[in-house]
Amino acid sequence: MTERLTQTRWEGWGAGLSLLEQRPGTLWIVSPFITASLPAHLVSGARVLTTLDPVDLARGSSQATALAALMDGGAEVRTLPDLHAKVYLRMHASQAVGFSGSANLTQRGNHRNLEAMTGPEEFSISFIRDLMGHWSRADPLNQARLLEAQAKGDRLRENFLTQEMIESDVVVIMVDTRMMRGMFELTESKVGIPVADRTPGLRPARVDFVTARERKVGLDQLRAGLKKLQDGQAGRAVKLSGGLAYAVPIADRDRFQNRIESLHHELRDTMNALVADNASAWKKDFMGRLRQAASKYLKADPERVEHVVKEAGDRFDHYLTQLDVGLSYGTYLPLQTPSRPLAHDFRTYFRSVRENQTLELDLT
Repeated sequence: MTERLTQTRWEGWGAGLSLLEQRPGTLWIVSPFITASLPAHLVSGARVLTTLDPVDLARGSSQATALAALMDGGAEVRTLPDLHAKVYLRMHASQAVGFSGSANLTQRGNHRNLEAMTGPEEFSISFIRDLMGHWSRADPLNQARLLEAQAKGDRLRENFLTQEMIESDVVVIMVDTRMMRGMFELTESKVGIPVADRTPGLRPARVDFVTARERKVGLDQLRAGLKKLQDGQAGRAVKLSGGLAYAVPIADRDRFQNRIESLHHELRDTMNALVADNASAWKKDFMGRLRQAASKYLKADPERVEHVVKEAGDRFDHYLTQLDVGLSYGTYLPLQTPSRPLAHDFRTYFRSVRENQTLELDLT
């Protein structure tokens, strides 16, 4: 290797590192983005200065796996947010020889991009001093920091995809379920406890008309039906986290909505039959649970308690007649600037979805 002859070549970092393999000293790699792997004998003992921006990880400019491989291989890795330089050198005693240019330590930087690298060259004492200064103020990278950045990067990657889709040809459909969620509320006032004897801050006792155990058949059918909304039969759909919200391509919207309506009718038919067979037993169970809850109000008026229990029974009968079971949905339009004011502007909602949710739809 001839240090006195400095050349600039249209090439990536690979050729320069091959030459540096033959030299003694500590290998230094200064590269904002890293996706490539290096031979074990180069990694061990190396010093790597890079960045750790979750946005870069989300876009694939850097990869957490490549950074982890460097650390696992024995390299000391530190991060500097404002880093932009690309330098590859060997430092031995007070001398440093290597290459500088445009190529990051990435696959593209060595094989695909049109890069220019200058070297081999001997770096000045002032350059080495400045490099050591940058190294001393950089943050050491460990597994905990890397995992945290990777998690943020994964979420951002999902957000970028979500933004692209929601702003073009995807709608969000919000599904609401009703599965006998009614209840009767017992308060100290209802059971006749005098104001002076009431417990400050006591919450009302709420007794479900129908328990989950009693409506298990309907609940199982509901869960299975909601799961099938993503099986392809209802069109392409991705369930968003936090509630029953689904991202659906506009082309599949009608199929998805038709499947919801079918599930709604199937669910009501099932629960109608279940109510017809079990109404008496369900009422007996409800009244028993209600009396048990009322018995805890030790200062209650017994006559008032009986009145309240009768009122609750009447409400139970009316509730079963109504059959509070089914699904409903609302469709939210894509995030686009309307040509005229809309009755409801859902752009704020879509921004929330874009920033917090996950989408993996194949629209090809």
